[in-house]
Amino acid sequence: MTEKLLGKIDFAEFGTIEDYPFLIGLQLGFSMNGCYVMDGGKYCVNISDQCKWEDREKNEVITNSVEYISEVLKDAKVNYVSQLVGKPVEVLIEDNTFKGFRILTEVL
Repeated sequence: MTEKLLGKIDFAEFGTIEDYPFLIGLQLGFSMNGCYVMDGGKYCVNISDQCKWEDREKNEVITNSVEYISEVLKDAKVNYVSQLVGKPVEVLIEDNTFKGFRILTEVL
C-alpha cells in the first residue's frame, strides 16, 4: 500500500551516519500528523575504499547526489541544508517504508 502524507521536515543534516561513517550525504526526518519517519540513509553515498567502485561510477553517483541536493534546496528556496527544517513536504510511504518526498513548492 502506498500513501502520500503531508508534513514538514523536522531534521535536515549533511554528513556521515554515526554508525556507518563510510556513508555520507543528506539525512532527513519528517513529521506528519503525529507520525515521524527518517529517510533511512536513502540520500547517502558509500565512500568507503572497500566499496569496489569504478572511478567513473563513483564520481557519477557523488555528482548525482550533489545535484539532487541542489534541486531540493532550489525547490525549497533556501541556500543551506539546515534551512530545510520546517519546509512543507509530501512524503511517499510504501508498505510502511520511506520511499521519497517532494517539497511542496506550490505553498512556499
